[in-house]
Amino acid sequence: MLRHFARAALAAVMVLGSGCASGYMGTMMGSDDPPAPVLWKFEAVSWYNRYSMNSTVGPLIVGASVLYGGTYAYGDAKASKLALVDPATGTARWRMDYGAAFGPLALERGMIAVTAGDSVLGLELESGIQRWTVQAQPRSLTAAAGVVLVAERETIRALDIASGAQRWQAASSTDPVAAGDTVIFMDGQFLRAVAADDGIGRWTLELPAPLAYPQSLLGDHLYILGAASLGSVNIKTRALEWVAQIGSAPTGGMVGADDTLYFTTQTPSGSYVFHAFDPATQKDRWSRPLESSARVAPVVMGSLVATAANSSAQSLVALSRSAGTVAWSAGAGSSVPVQPLLKGNVLYVAGQGPNRVYAFAADTGAALWSGRLWGWPMGMALTDDGTLLVSADNLTLYAYRGTGQ
Repeated sequence: MLRHFARAALAAVMVLGSGCASGYMGTMMGSDDPPAPVLWKFEAVSWYNRYSMNSTVGPLIVGASVLYGGTYAYGDAKASKLALVDPATGTARWRMDYGAAFGPLALERGMIAVTAGDSVLGLELESGIQRWTVQAQPRSLTAAAGVVLVAERETIRALDIASGAQRWQAASSTDPVAAGDTVIFMDGQFLRAVAADDGIGRWTLELPAPLAYPQSLLGDHLYILGAASLGSVNIKTRALEWVAQIGSAPTGGMVGADDTLYFTTQTPSGSYVFHAFDPATQKDRWSRPLESSARVAPVVMGSLVATAANSSAQSLVALSRSAGTVAWSAGAGSSVPVQPLLKGNVLYVAGQGPNRVYAFAADTGAALWSGRLWGWPMGMALTDDGTLLVSADNLTLYAYRGTGQ
């Protein structure tokens, strides 16, 4: 969906002209929360006669830098920008432009592999200089042990990250999962593990028909989904441990903590259920109905676990991990499209409708501050020193001083 940002840009100019850039975001909407501690903002393009393509790269924290960019349109053309940004000042260390839409991206050994139109580009992280181009239209890119794995149709190709040369190719019905120097993927009903650098097979395991897609690797356990089932494969013993019926595949991400898996499913009637699932017994420790769900993963916060929902009244709910009772709930817009982040006792959430970023006390849910975003939230990251970075679909990166920083 193309969105014109001339109105937002005009509003931003009016606000910046008022000379209160560090505090305006928390007061524009009449919020009672303290103003957002804005450090800087980085705009990738001038929005005169430009349209956002709702495509954003990052922010990705890479050492002491931030990788950030996205795609926009003007007239009948599409173009993309990528920059390596100093997180302390918001200034670009380098910028690059490309005349096609960006897609999946992976980082490996000082190189960037990024999809651009019908190609994958290899860029030096330090300089942004393009070193190679390979024709491909991947649905995903995965970095592993000196290669980038290009998942395209029913095939995985491993490209040398330094040169772009193809090292090996294999048939695959899913995206790969990297486990150190091993790559794991499904080929029909067979789970295959191969060496990342040369594609030589290490082991193969035939799985029962309901299991079809590796969902996440938590420790030594690879969790695999079916339409209404969840299975666990131990990648050290190379054995299927169990298969459990969970009603439907999780609606969003899954997270594990202290031998418990947390995720949300949807029932046949259309309602939602949040699960605290025990892998040892393959049963719920407890479960709780939800009015809606979001595609982000739950966040474990000490004795609590928070989950997001598409609800203007309670788009964020924190539950007791021991019993599933509600500890607190809060509104963070009508939906939460970006994975929330936890730093100490502060939970950062970017919400849509209205487009804002929020800081909550993780133990009580108290609102610490909130700030206006001039576009849909697209990504969020935290630097080691606690600076919060939030990207929006107006190709602007916002930096906030972390609470307690």
